[in-house]
Amino acid sequence: MSSEILFGNPASVAPVFWRTVAAISEDKDGRSDAEREAARRLAETRREGFAEGVAAGRHETEQRVLPAVENLARTLADLARTRERIREEAIQDLVRLAVTIAARVIHREIVIDPDALAGLIKASLAKVQAREISRVRMHPALEALVRKCLEQSGSPENLVLMVDTSLLPGEVFFETAQGMLDASVDTQLREIERGLIDKLSR
Repeated sequence: MSSEILFGNPASVAPVFWRTVAAISEDKDGRSDAEREAARRLAETRREGFAEGVAAGRHETEQRVLPAVENLARTLADLARTRERIREEAIQDLVRLAVTIAARVIHREIVIDPDALAGLIKASLAKVQAREISRVRMHPALEALVRKCLEQSGSPENLVLMVDTSLLPGEVFFETAQGMLDASVDTQLREIERGLIDKLSR
């Protein structure tokens, strides 16, 4: 700062008043208000940028992952349906196998001892009143057994017993006024098979 010494009349010298400037306040770290404001804005901008980045990343991830999750859900639903279908098919196959084995055993038993069908014939007679039966068609091997069962159940005297060589062993048909009752072994086994499949599939 330069200065000049003036000689002469001191009254001609006018005092100069200096502008007062507020002192720059500083914090403990020696930073000014402007620096603090800049730091605050920078921190706020960083927070906003980070939040925007997280939101954008989340959105992008959802866009990429959502189709994969939907695909996985569809696959799991398909697997559940497939498992249920396989279970039902397995039940049906097992029941059919059991009934097939039972049929073979029963048919073999019929050849050896036709009286083994007595229970089946009596159960069929219980379904219809013996007095309502007009005619019985049966395989020749079953004639004596059917005659015996009908006598025990009190069948009418005019009942016609008809031996039919075209029938298979184990086939018996009761004809009534209401229609025909198939008391054959295979028919009874098919009914058992349907009942088991219905019961096990629930």
